[in-house]
Amino acid sequence: MKKILQLVLALTVISAVCAAVLALVNSKTKDRIASLTAEKTANAAKAVLPSGVIATDTRPDPSNADLKVTVGYADAAKAKIIGYAAPGMSPKGYGGEIRLMVGLTAERKIVSYRVLAANETPGLGAKLGDAAFANQFDGKNGPALKVKKDGGEIDAITGATITSRAVCDAIADACARVDRIEGKSSADPAAEAAAQANADRKAVGKMLPLSEDLVRKVLPKPAATLKQVPAAADEAFPAYVAKDAAGATVGYAVVGTGESSGPNGKIVLHILFGFTAAKVPALRPQVNLNQPDVPMTDMEAAQRSAHVKALDSAFARVRALAD
Repeated sequence: MKKILQLVLALTVISAVCAAVLALVNSKTKDRIASLTAEKTANAAKAVLPSGVIATDTRPDPSNADLKVTVGYADAAKAKIIGYAAPGMSPKGYGGEIRLMVGLTAERKIVSYRVLAANETPGLGAKLGDAAFANQFDGKNGPALKVKKDGGEIDAITGATITSRAVCDAIADACARVDRIEGKSSADPAAEAAAQANADRKAVGKMLPLSEDLVRKVLPKPAATLKQVPAAADEAFPAYVAKDAAGATVGYAVVGTGESSGPNGKIVLHILFGFTAAKVPALRPQVNLNQPDVPMTDMEAAQRSAHVKALDSAFARVRALAD
């Protein structure tokens, strides 16, 4: 027992000494680290501002005063804004948060960006700062960027789609920050995110439109007439109620949306389901709007998970229509 107590005492003393040393080192270095970080941020802001900047000032983000946007002016009187350097963040990097300094014109076109912090996979995601990847953003509309796999125009880094998506998200975050300092959007990022999510859903509905012929493929027969039920704010597609010649409801066609995570990042499936009008709606044929030529049996595990969630959301919408 005596030896155990001596060992515990020794460990306690060692831990206390280590803690004191770490606290001392932190107190001696934190100001220097903060100074170097501020210098790196300031240099990145200068590097990404558009050419022709004569004067600058900084403005705090209304939602986070610690994050500041550098505003570039074309004249010493600061009457004409020609661009911005704004920090942008995304927590969705493969190795955690990605932080960028993004240069934007007054119209929110991208000038360039610099990586402030990232912990991505060496040799893959770490290429987010390489010119071969970064240069393709120049001149593009910052708030609307997506990788090609998500219907956008950005070529993802090979083997690092998650990182590439996070870069697009960080640039969009920088654009939203500029909008906030200019009073053009809500100071509440959560509200902005919800509004953007709704806008994205509507964009999907336009990208993958439903034709009447496609809707009829999943409906019971005979369906004499179709009534379209407009999509709500959080839905991408309208729903359809099918009626027979006598005016009785015979079925429904709705799109269910399901999300899952796969080896290449997030998977989102939009699937058109048909249902009968029975008290317990029976599932009829279905069409995968994203990949109409891929049989359900050939889906990978993440796709199947997204499919199940899509079916759940479709059932919920059918129940709401039937009530």
